[in-house]
Amino acid sequence: MPFDLDNLNPATRFHYNDDEWVELRICSGEDLSRIHKQTRKKKKEYRHGILYRWEDVDEDLEMDLMNDFAITAWDLVTPSGESIPCTKENKNLMMRNSVEFAGFVTSCLQKLNEKFAGLMEEQEKN
Repeated sequence: MPFDLDNLNPATRFHYNDDEWVELRICSGEDLSRIHKQTRKKKKEYRHGILYRWEDVDEDLEMDLMNDFAITAWDLVTPSGESIPCTKENKNLMMRNSVEFAGFVTSCLQKLNEKFAGLMEEQEKN
């Protein structure tokens, strides 16, 4: 399998219906670390001589950044036929407020995860 060193995590196109599609990619490795650095803060506190450690997570920001990363492009239209721009704001609007769209994207990302897990299993066998 050839690798494009300029695009090591290419998007995969999923057809939403006959005319509309969404391109998605899995967030992992350095990209996931970059998002975690922006959304997670390590905390520690001593109580009665015991050190407690935890992470504060800005879950809303993390969800926004994950949505923006995973959805790379789309061709979606409104009921009146107007094109919906693939912006960070629209990605998050759709993922937070459209159960149908969020379910479709989640299902597609799950398929990508299963595909890559299968590839890893094949490589381990060889």
